[in-house]
Amino acid sequence: MLMTRMAAAQQLELRAYTEDWPPYNYQREGQVTGIISDILQEACHLEKIYCPMELVPWTRAYKNVQDNPNTLIYGIARIPAREHHFVWIGPILPRTTWVYVRANLASQIQQFSDLNRLRIGVIRGEASAEELVNAGVSKQAIIVFNSNTDVMRTFKSGKIDVLVNTEIAMAVNQQNFQIADEQVKRVMKVTDGGSIYLAMNIQSDPVLVEKLQTAVERMKREGKIQNIVQHYTKKNLQ
Repeated sequence: MLMTRMAAAQQLELRAYTEDWPPYNYQREGQVTGIISDILQEACHLEKIYCPMELVPWTRAYKNVQDNPNTLIYGIARIPAREHHFVWIGPILPRTTWVYVRANLASQIQQFSDLNRLRIGVIRGEASAEELVNAGVSKQAIIVFNSNTDVMRTFKSGKIDVLVNTEIAMAVNQQNFQIADEQVKRVMKVTDGGSIYLAMNIQSDPVLVEKLQTAVERMKREGKIQNIVQHYTKKNLQ
């Protein structure tokens, strides 16, 4: 019994936060699941790390991890403005994002500045807002929401015209919110060649960081990450 208690006391532990972004991260029957959630869970299992995961608004997840050692935010883009705020683990998955527009407006969009005439929905604190502005979109055209659900509901209701997402996530959003292919059109690429990461508080235990990076690299070599991706894409996109 004493040895069991000592082992439990010595177990590495971190707390992980993310947002609702299906199929990467979402909640089902009270459990956090999804592509990146499962990748993180498997990485922690391989290295015997206790890692409870919590789904919260993105800005809260971001602040929690900046303020507390041995915490992790996942499903995060590694952009210059964030580089020195975290310790980065990965890359986990490639990140290519696209502009999606109401189909009846798509013919009006030839370049990023054309989006300034429309209403663009983004999630508060996410990288896409900064990337759009850097591409020439006016801040006045951007409307900020607290969650993916808020963006999608508002898009479906016709109160915004544009959103940014990956192909996989947009396909799942269309299914979840019953938006037909003929109602929305992908018009231009926002980012390409980037990646999605895990990111830890900069004062976190270096042993945790090293173990997670080792686990991620092992999962890549053994094809486990690709297997998880295929499980979700086949299930959601068939």
